Amino acid sequence: MYVIFCPNPLQKPYSIKQPEAGRFIRDLRQLTGLTQEQFGLRVGVSYETVSRWENGRMQPSSLAFRQLQQLAQEFGDTGKALLERYTSDPLSPGAPSYGST
Repeated sequence: MYVIFCPNPLQKPYSIKQPEAGRFIRDLRQLTGLTQEQFGLRVGVSYETVSRWENGRMQPSSLAFRQLQQLAQEFGDTGKALLERYTSDPLSPGAPSYGST
């Protein structure tokens, strides 16, 4: 399953595939040095939701992905590298089209 998100309406959207979404969220949380509870408070969800995201039992909404992307960008080059590791351009060859699962 892919999640397509567009962090900024002026930028093209990116996609992230599960289980990479869970790994991205876990790595971002570890980069912040926060517990699941603290991380959840930071992005406006419960720690149970963060746990479900990290374990691949639940996908973040588009709004949550925008918040996660903004949080990653707060860490400069390290956050940008993390985003690039887990996201792909859905318009590139081999990437899913909108609505693909």
